[in-house]
Amino acid sequence: MNLLMNRDSRHLRNDWAMPAPAMQPFEEQHYPVSYWASRWGFSAKVVRDWFRDEYGPGVLRLPHTGRRNKRDYTTIMVSASAAARVYAKRTAQELVN
Repeated sequence: MNLLMNRDSRHLRNDWAMPAPAMQPFEEQHYPVSYWASRWGFSAKVVRDWFRDEYGPGVLRLPHTGRRNKRDYTTIMVSASAAARVYAKRTAQELVN
């Protein structure tokens, strides 16, 4: 246990008494699909497909539509908690042959 003593050495303070509050999905850092693809060793196309139908917390989509003479596309940004959730689903034992 991490106990610290103050200047007069009579009072002990416990640094682990209060747990840190959990981060909300909007507070987390979000990363592009290419970041997760490089971390996991898959292509960006495969990881993008994994997140295509994922609409839970921690997945941000920025559609780029209405661009003249160019195709529409969507930028997907993913937080660590959402990435962990999808990775766990995709690497579940029953999916592995």
